[in-house]
Amino acid sequence: METGQTVGPAINSFTLHATLIEREALRQTPAGVPILRGCLEHLSQQVENGMPREVRLETDFVVLGSPAGLLAAAPLGTALIAQGFMAARSAKSRQAIMHINSIEFVTGS
Repeated sequence: METGQTVGPAINSFTLHATLIEREALRQTPAGVPILRGCLEHLSQQVENGMPREVRLETDFVVLGSPAGLLAAAPLGTALIAQGFMAARSAKSRQAIMHINSIEFVTGS
């Protein structure tokens, strides 16, 4: 694909069972919308090509609106299911960051 070429509709849906390991202070955008940035850690065992594989990753996140307030109140170490999409950190950085649209807290195991 050539640079600057537009892409048609595509699916970019990301669900991650994770643990909240870092978060910044809850802020507000200039429009007054709550915004929170932080980091999630995921640990699991997946099957790849018929073989078990241990998966461990960290991903930065950003969440806006009422879910930001919920996550800001959660203690570090909280288990959750985050749903959203992946996007580049900025126009200058292609590093992926998870944009969270909804959060479900996981209780017990």
